[in-house]
Amino acid sequence: MIVYHSLLVGLLVRDALALPTRRGWEATRDIPNPLSLGAGQEILVGIRNRRAAGLQSLLADHAPLSLRPSAREVRGSFDARGEWIAAYAVEPPHRGSFQFGPIDLRTWRPHGWWARQVRILAPQAAAVYPNVLAIRQYQLTLRRGMPYRPGQRRSRPPGAATSFAGLRDYIAGDDPRRINWKATARRDQPVTMELEAERGQQVMILLDCGRLMTAPAGLLTKLDHAVNAALLLGWLAQQQGDRVGLIAFTDQVDSFLAPQRGPTQVNRLNEALYGVRAQYVEPDFGEAFGQLARRVTRRSLVVVLTDVLDPGASRELVTQALWLSARHLVLVVAMEDPALVAARDAPIDRSARAYEWAAAEELLATRRQSFEALRRGGVLGLDVPAGKLSPALVERYLELKERALL
Repeated sequence: MIVYHSLLVGLLVRDALALPTRRGWEATRDIPNPLSLGAGQEILVGIRNRRAAGLQSLLADHAPLSLRPSAREVRGSFDARGEWIAAYAVEPPHRGSFQFGPIDLRTWRPHGWWARQVRILAPQAAAVYPNVLAIRQYQLTLRRGMPYRPGQRRSRPPGAATSFAGLRDYIAGDDPRRINWKATARRDQPVTMELEAERGQQVMILLDCGRLMTAPAGLLTKLDHAVNAALLLGWLAQQQGDRVGLIAFTDQVDSFLAPQRGPTQVNRLNEALYGVRAQYVEPDFGEAFGQLARRVTRRSLVVVLTDVLDPGASRELVTQALWLSARHLVLVVAMEDPALVAARDAPIDRSARAYEWAAAEELLATRRQSFEALRRGGVLGLDVPAGKLSPALVERYLELKERALL
């Protein structure tokens, strides 16, 4: 019996000694710089210790909970060099600066009796900016030839200002009228002409940061959906050779970015959008539109990112947009309220539901009337679900470029 116990103790001691001590651990954390608002992104945590080769492990990274990490713990094993890379995802719902804390690590031998836990200090700051990841994805899409090419036209609508940009191989879906038959005969395959839209125009983004923009729309608020759309639009306008500027406003103009052209302007736009915050006040459209009229004299495409729901605010928006449209091309962009649409479309199975339906229908009717008044006055409108705002706004901007309305 004594021999058995001695052997058992010896095995336990050997198993414990085979585990690395609390020293000698190295940790790195690879965080996208910056993190993109509302987008899923991968965090990589690298752990290294020569004595950890072949060990099983359990890792818990002290990531900010507000970044919505996909997992609190990650399991894995160290390779023959004593290295392991753990991965998890975050999906930040808010802009701002965040702090990562230490990394807790537990290791053990396969079929072993002991485990050792260590805490590795790894403080690290991370910033969540408007969705720059969408820009990278759009760049990749453009490189693949779908759906658009910067500065180039898919078609040639009547009255559009175009210039010859070059020749390329025909792609299914191209306008057959743009086939260059001489080049096709020389190359013995279909060749189409690229037509370039007019460049050097101007886009002003007016971002409403008032009360209605605080409403949640999925993971993000309406303001954050608008912020992401504004950045993507600004980048695309720069790609098209257009100038882009910004006015963010509540009951006053909170920030003004003069329209300019070039990649550095996109960086300035990103910084400006990073800092905007919604406030529980009514937006002053008159003040914002008035400052735009005084400070931006060149005819511009004015994109107003707002919400059209409150009857009083909607009347002011319509009045000011119609006034501004005498000098600029105005596009009012609003996000549908999914809860409001659901309240209207749900079956009326009790008397209380009838009141809910009536209230929802009244608000939606006000919304429809506002857009109809804008349309009659020559103001463009776009009303889409918040989750589809960015692609819908890009589509409308490119459509306006194609139609040469500016």
